[in-house]
Amino acid sequence: MKMKLEYGFNNEHLTRFEEYEIKVVNGIKYVVPKISNSHRSNYSVIDFENYEENEKLLIDFINLGKLSLEEKEDSDQLLLDFINEYGLLGLIHDLPVNRYYTLDKKVLLKEFNNITGKEYYDCLNTMDIIDYFKVFFPTAANEEIKELIEKSNNLICQHSMEKFIIPDLNELYYKNEKYYEQAEMIINYAQTLYKILKGLKKEDSKYIDYSLIEKLESNHIRTNLKYDGITIHIRSLKEYIDEDFKLYAIQEKKYLKLCKHCGKAFVASNPKAEYDTFSCKNQQNVYNSRARLSSNVKRTKDGIIVKNIISEDLSNEIVKDLNKNR
Repeated sequence: MKMKLEYGFNNEHLTRFEEYEIKVVNGIKYVVPKISNSHRSNYSVIDFENYEENEKLLIDFINLGKLSLEEKEDSDQLLLDFINEYGLLGLIHDLPVNRYYTLDKKVLLKEFNNITGKEYYDCLNTMDIIDYFKVFFPTAANEEIKELIEKSNNLICQHSMEKFIIPDLNELYYKNEKYYEQAEMIINYAQTLYKILKGLKKEDSKYIDYSLIEKLESNHIRTNLKYDGITIHIRSLKEYIDEDFKLYAIQEKKYLKLCKHCGKAFVASNPKAEYDTFSCKNQQNVYNSRARLSSNVKRTKDGIIVKNIISEDLSNEIVKDLNKNR
């Protein structure tokens, strides 16, 4: 299968609320914590060890992109199902180029982002730090945001070892009931991964456009050798998905695939596999048989059905002879 890989996390500490809901704030649809009045501290810690054993997180996210593009199901409910199982993506860390962006008055954003709405390679995009935090804390007052930034900077400055900073910042942000993420940002990202995976599957040596995958920038990812694999230290769920996806994409033999029948993403045990389940394989075989049968049959103007394995002229002659004998 894929290379042996061992993921590492900063203290493996990423909190999430037990349940989320969708709310519209200032005309923008957000995924927000659903707060119980009787139990305020309804959050838990994400256990990343479960994700290392299988690729369900990555597969579910890609399929979120597929299903939302097809618009056959309620995209809001699909999004909530994913977030309630895995938590928010931690986009607040993903978009800035500068690692400790709260120390600056302006945030330099990656070229590919969903905030400015500008095209890739257009220009360098910057935002005032207060405005940037407003994207993720839209209901917080400016004074609350300033206090949050000050707490962030104190955490950065007081630690003697850098590896303890991100876990504390994550706890500061993700345990905050006012930390929201825009639904459109999450959906767009899921759709991007689906489009990339779909584009990587080209047959007959057709041109593959790699421009989309180049947009998956993971800033400040740290790696170190460990045994016969590598450890990747990340800061958010978004970075986990990015790195997992890219490690599959760069392999010569493709194990991350789209099912030839249902179109959903899956990880194959064999690079030659084309279907995610035996059911899909059997159904596709039935469709293929019916297609071959229908393409081999032709109905004439007289209502007579003939096998379409002979020339049209010969077919017409047979029809004429049949009509004479009626």
